[in-house]
Amino acid sequence: MTRKGRSQLFIFLLCVGAIVAFHAFGYIGHYGYDDLHYAELANDFRNGKIDYNDHFSFRTPVIALTALSYSLFGISDFASALPAMLISVMILFLVFRLLKNRDNKTLITGLALTTLSGWFLFYSDKLMPDVYVALSVIAALYVIHQYRFRTKSRPVVLYSLGLSLALLFGFMSKGTIILILPLLVYYFIADMVQKKNISFWLFNILTGLAVITLYFLAVKLITGDVFKRFEAITSNSYLNLCSYDQQSFAILLKRISYQFFELIIYQGMATGFIFVIAYFLQRKAGRYFKMEDSFSFWMTSGLILLLSSNFMSISFTSYSPMCLDPRHYLFIIPVVSIPASMVINEYIETKKHKFLIISIAGIIAVLSAFLPGKYFLQQYTPLFALLVVYAFLRKSRFNQHLFVILLMVILSVRPLAMIKYAQKVDYRKQKEIFTKTVLNAQDSTLVITNDVQKRWARYFQNFKSNEPVRIINYNDFESYPADDRKKLLYLSWYTRYLSKMAIHDLPLYAQNILNGIKPVYEDEKLNLFVYDMSDFSDASQKGDVLVHSVNDFEQVYPHWNQNDGHLTRDVVYKGDAGIRVKRYSATFVFPVDSLPIKEVSQFMISCQVYCNFKDKTSAEIVISIENPDGNYKWEAIGINKYLKAYSNWWPVEHKLIVNSEELKENSTLKIYVWNKDKQEAYIDDFDVKIFGRTD
Repeated sequence: MTRKGRSQLFIFLLCVGAIVAFHAFGYIGHYGYDDLHYAELANDFRNGKIDYNDHFSFRTPVIALTALSYSLFGISDFASALPAMLISVMILFLVFRLLKNRDNKTLITGLALTTLSGWFLFYSDKLMPDVYVALSVIAALYVIHQYRFRTKSRPVVLYSLGLSLALLFGFMSKGTIILILPLLVYYFIADMVQKKNISFWLFNILTGLAVITLYFLAVKLITGDVFKRFEAITSNSYLNLCSYDQQSFAILLKRISYQFFELIIYQGMATGFIFVIAYFLQRKAGRYFKMEDSFSFWMTSGLILLLSSNFMSISFTSYSPMCLDPRHYLFIIPVVSIPASMVINEYIETKKHKFLIISIAGIIAVLSAFLPGKYFLQQYTPLFALLVVYAFLRKSRFNQHLFVILLMVILSVRPLAMIKYAQKVDYRKQKEIFTKTVLNAQDSTLVITNDVQKRWARYFQNFKSNEPVRIINYNDFESYPADDRKKLLYLSWYTRYLSKMAIHDLPLYAQNILNGIKPVYEDEKLNLFVYDMSDFSDASQKGDVLVHSVNDFEQVYPHWNQNDGHLTRDVVYKGDAGIRVKRYSATFVFPVDSLPIKEVSQFMISCQVYCNFKDKTSAEIVISIENPDGNYKWEAIGINKYLKAYSNWWPVEHKLIVNSEELKENSTLKIYVWNKDKQEAYIDDFDVKIFGRTD
């Protein structure tokens, strides 16, 4: 091996080491939903059980490789992470192969732009299919690139078979591989117009048809239905914010006009595009779309994939673009890193197009300042400053090396911040605490906790029941039969956050721990507390129902103030009528003095209302207690969090606990929806309950 070869291998191994180091120090554990569902399916797979009514079961590479890892190493975090880490290394290897014949600066920047991209690194050890799709895309483009620009020493049928298998791997991993389709169509049309590579595409069509036919025949033999995968997808689909075909046109228009590009910027995925777009904006940039050289091929591929990710529908029956989640677009990162590294190397050596590159970097930095996320300070602004300073430095080998070093430092800031956050969360310690305090308990114990903690527990128990310890979530506990077993309340900020629960979403017994009750275990640094519920005098802590009123807007009800001019029969949850919310909704107004304040020590005010908003909203449900001097007890919760898809009906619940001594004479309770931004909104079935509790 030559000296250059050894140095390039060392660079590649450093990037592999970054993935290993990130897993060692930045591992944040499991989300608790899709990832642990894959884990359970993999465990079932190795035990010979496959549920083909579950569309996740058709993501065979993810399930099979994880099952193999579990068979070799047992169910563990290492075994769960290993397949994704190997897939990530394979992606880096393909980038390495594509750049190793170029300058070392190009190789370093190309591998760094891929490896140190925050989301690529984050998902490099996660039990999710998105890195598998990323491998499929880069492998498919690698095959096409090698056929077009390298010596055609192998038969064309081998290239065609390689492309078909790469695409099949992606299709079997996740349906998002469909986003590569416009790019493949463009390759085909461009070659047909230029009358070249015709045999390559002919063989690709034949091998592609053969491979996909064999796949569906296998599905037919295994499940009895050639379309079983699509039926499973349909039966497992659910309404959510990504259901663009079932929301207003305004929601779809925002998604395809600017929201995707906002996502790319504030999630730190725009760095490579700064350099690619700068070259695209040159005069006569159209020549790149002829793809006459390697750089043009990769630049065109990156730009078309970007546009496909924004505009391409993932539904065959309606126009519905991909959901706005960075993990769905991981495949863009290695593809755009290749041409970006070439532009960066040219900038380092010649400072060509420096004003255009600096301008694009400056625009991205300014835009990021007005968007969520921390990339404005962590990446875009430092990168802009580096480009500006370097543009005015004299040309020298030292300055070139310094530029590369500083670029690596800038790209490392976000991963280091992610490691710092992972250390704060300390998943491994959380797992250790849960195992010691709960799973190793010898007594018959019922543990009540959030949904993610419950899912963690099942994973920690290797998906086996582990009596005498049983873990249930809060909803299960509401209907759980009374028994004499020991009951523990397990409160963890991190898994509550993963469960998408705020404090006010917890049941009363979990958010209103009475004074004097001490936890049996606590870790204030992790914000983790375990309580023995035998210390709780009343687990529900609701007490008796003192007042109950439901306004379905079908008639006039006591204690409700409303503008009948806002009633509607066009947009209703159920029944014949609902009501539109202008700024303030129909309001429940109740005299507090009529409550048995002297007999009751604590009141719980609860309401639930069905809401229908056309778009993202800052609206709130408000519970207010006021007297002639003004409101002295006021609490509101945002509604938007609970709207799983706009232009549809969703229940939103709010509750407030009030001690009797807090209540003042001549007070009035008011409950209403406050539509701050005055957008089109409707409500129905407004349910209010007041509970009274005595010690």
